[in-house]
Amino acid sequence: MTTSQRAEITHSFFKRYVSTENSLLDFVTRFERALARIRHNELDKDHKDVNERPNLKTMYPMESTMSELYTIEIFYMFQDELFQNTAYKVMATNEDEHRVVYAIHRIKGSGSRVREIVVDKSSNHVRCSCKIFECAGIPCRHILAYFSRMQIEDLPNEYILGRWTKSAKAMRVKDDLGSGMKEICDTSLLERRNRLFQLATSLIDEAVVIEDGTQFVEELLSSGQKKLCDMKKVSEHGEGSAIQVPISRDHGLKEPLQVRAKGCGKRLKGGKEKAAKKTRRCHGCGLTGQSHDKRNCPKLLSTSSQNARLNDEDEDEDDDDNDGIDNADPDD
Repeated sequence: MTTSQRAEITHSFFKRYVSTENSLLDFVTRFERALARIRHNELDKDHKDVNERPNLKTMYPMESTMSELYTIEIFYMFQDELFQNTAYKVMATNEDEHRVVYAIHRIKGSGSRVREIVVDKSSNHVRCSCKIFECAGIPCRHILAYFSRMQIEDLPNEYILGRWTKSAKAMRVKDDLGSGMKEICDTSLLERRNRLFQLATSLIDEAVVIEDGTQFVEELLSSGQKKLCDMKKVSEHGEGSAIQVPISRDHGLKEPLQVRAKGCGKRLKGGKEKAAKKTRRCHGCGLTGQSHDKRNCPKLLSTSSQNARLNDEDEDEDDDDNDGIDNADPDD
């Protein structure tokens, strides 16, 4: 992703929560609300990955295995590629001591594009000309068609990226300084949540049958919630801190100046577009920026109407003179 693409994605997300009319305090509140929304969606998807099982379309062992490894969203993308591989035919076109080249094309449809599969003999690594695996991290239908021809039932580990699996969070990561590896937790957040969820579900199922048990569980959960709130307050403010620092309510913060972001607003127009937008000039009255032209110019229309009226008056006078001459006595 380029720098501009990352900025566009960020802007499109936060525009749903913040605007230029928000104050600094309102902006921080809305920003935290947006982050909470992201975390909620992530936990919701993690819950579905643990408790839901996707529907299988084929009887391939590879599909059943990857449904347990991949997340649901990634598995459906992989399932579509696996389902489409049956419509392709694999033919060897070239071979030497280092590699083998295969041509992949659809069985039906002469206009379909032919793809090339290159297999390295030393490492058995398969590359496809469509580059879907390098781009999305999921084996394409052409590679899967080659595996189907070679009767490879399980997807090789080099084509399974850890970031698309359900256990992506249970790993070692670098600390903030980047000096070494640090264990975030002995188990992932998803596994801990699943364990607590199962324990709470079984406890509620047993207590809901007995009235006294329901009351006991309610009191237990309410007291546990209060203790968790106290633990959060201690962890946020520091345990054993006896010194209270007064916070001044009259702060001197001012609203920052609005800055025009790079790339926002209207695009720059070229010379031809600017020339097309020039003001319009009427060749009848000679005025610019008018909505009329010479054909419907009010000035010309009024002049023509006046001329027509004058011509009518002259014709009427001529008719009167002719009538007077005709009515005169011939002896005179």
